Formats: sequence, C-alpha cells, structure tokens
Amino acid sequence: MAPDEDAMRAAARELIAAGRSFLDAAEALLDDPAATERVVAMMSVVSKQVQRVVSDAADDLAKRAPKTRKNT
Repeated sequence: MAPDEDAMRAAARELIAAGRSFLDAAEALLDDPAATERVVAMMSVVSKQVQRVVSDAADDLAKRAPKTRKNT
C-alpha cells in the first residue's frame, strides 16, 4: 500500500470515529432535555458574541476604507 493511501485510510478512520462521537453526543442530548437547553443557551450566547465582533470588525474596516469620489 502506498504511503498516501495509508494516510487516507487513517484519515478516513479518524473521520468515522469523530462521526460516531458526534452521534453519541447528539443521542445523549436527546436523552437529557436539560443538557439540550444548556447547549442551546450557550450557542445563543456565542452566536450573539460572534455577531457583535463581526459587526464591530465591519464597522472598523468601513472607517479605514479610503474615501472615493463619485463621478457625477
């Protein structure tokens, strides 16, 4: 087996294992509504923070952008 093929097989196995872990976590959330609520609340907080940071960055970029004249 070629070294590239070995690496691809190893990567595929890792991806499959990660998928199984994700499904196990999803199943655990289905079994525990309180945990699901905590995860959803945390993701809401994170998404609001990301939105604020992206908005601030966009504002900063707009302020730094060179002013252009419009041809009339």
